[in-house]
Parts: sequence; structure tokens; C-alpha cells
Amino acid sequence: MEIIRLIESVQSRLAGAGVDNAKRVAEELVAHILGCKPLEIYLRDEPCSPESLQALETLAGRIEGGEPLQYVIGHIDFWGLEIKCDPRALIPRPETELLVEEVLSSKVWKNKPATIVDVGTGTGCIVITLATQRPDATFKAIDLSEGALALAQENARTHGLENKILWLNKSLLGDCAPESCDAVVANLPYIASDDWRALSPSVRDHEPQSALDSGPSGMELIKELATQARYVLVPGGMLFLEFGFDQGEAVFHCLEKLGYLDIRIKRDLAGLDRMAIAENPPC
Repeated sequence: MEIIRLIESVQSRLAGAGVDNAKRVAEELVAHILGCKPLEIYLRDEPCSPESLQALETLAGRIEGGEPLQYVIGHIDFWGLEIKCDPRALIPRPETELLVEEVLSSKVWKNKPATIVDVGTGTGCIVITLATQRPDATFKAIDLSEGALALAQENARTHGLENKILWLNKSLLGDCAPESCDAVVANLPYIASDDWRALSPSVRDHEPQSALDSGPSGMELIKELATQARYVLVPGGMLFLEFGFDQGEAVFHCLEKLGYLDIRIKRDLAGLDRMAIAENPPC
């Protein structure tokens, strides 16, 4: 079966199952089977083997069953890096790439080699990207989930960074030394419990609840981390947070109440409030 007809067949099947962006998903699946980039599939003229077609059938069936594409193919492209994905951790979103951009363009790198702490590291996409871009810095990655931390270490090993990062299995910044880091970066769970129950099945039934559900208000972990960071950050250190599209005002007031300075709420590509950047007060 020629590639175009194959993609059209998979696309029709997925669209019939209610899969969003069915053509893109079909292209991703076919590219995964062929071992190439999605944009390269239309350049292929060799027929798919029966084994490849059977593998594609299996993967398409998993998508029809509601499993996220990234778990089915086992990876995602993040900042040009291939990051392994599986149900041990939340799937990285494009918005988090914007958070990385903010950290890389900030002033935390201007003086001595910086110490950066990634809290709730998940797949490790944030800390690994930062470590590839700033090899002179010191990095720590924290996650309460042993499974997520193991996945992050696997991803770091793939990129030759496992020993560049200190891996800590614990909750937030508990027992970190005072004034021990220049920046804290976090994409924590920020969805209220009732909102988690209303998420689409592809998210709610497959991605780990612990990486999404923060509690009754959705702000519980953000508040706790921001409080701890006031003491763990050096004077003038910076806090970078990702949050839900409707939490900008709540996050701003939380940081303001805690005494942070130069608080900025940044928007994502859709124009929605998505990130907070704030400075720990100087001495």
C-alpha cells in the first residue's frame, strides 16, 4: 500500500474514533513504524512490509482506545531533544518549552556558575534541556515519584547527562539548605481535583494523577513551593513557575504576599497566562 493511501486509511480510522488531529497522529504513527521523521514519510516509495503493517495496526488500536500518542510511540521532541515518555510521568507540553526559554534568557547565568533546581522533574525535559545549554552550571532534579525520577535518569543517560545532574527523590524543597540555589524551576501539578475528574479520558485515564491533581484548589503545591523557595533561593535568586491558564492572578497575589519582587506573569502562544517569574528579595 503506498504511503499516501496508508496515511489516509489510518487517518480515517482514527477520525472515526474521535481522535483529534487524526492526520497528524496518522503521520506520526507511520513515521514511527518507518523509523523516520513525519516530514520524511512522503519521500518514501518502498512498500511497507507485512510486519510493519501489523505493528501499525497494533499502535492505531491503542490510539483508538484513548492512549496518548506520545505513550504509544514512546517519545516526544522537546527543544530538539528526543525525550522518552511513558505512564511514569506527565507528557511534556509545548508550553513548557516556553518556560525553558524564560530560564535561559534570564539573569541567573550572569555571575558565578549557577545552581538550578528543577522541582517535579517528571521526564526530566526541563533540567536536561537546561543542562545541554548551560554545561557550566550545577543541576538538581527533584521528584516525589520514584518511577518518574527513574524515567528522567533514563532520558539524561540518553543525552550523556546522568552524572551531570543530582537526582533527589523527595517532596518539593524540603530539607534543602538555605540560600543553596540561584533558580528554582517547576511545572508542578496545578489542576484542582474536580477539574481533574473532568479532563478528557486520554489525559485522565492514562497520565499519572499525581502529576496533574494538586488538590481542591489547584494551588496547593504552587503555594508550598513558593514558600519554601523564599528560603532556599539566594538573595536575588529567581523562581520560575508554570501554572494553569486561569491561575495567573492567584499566582501573582501568592508571590506578592510572600514578598517576591519583580513578579511577571507571562503568556503562552495562545495568549493565555501560563508562567510566573519572580525574584527573591536581596539582603
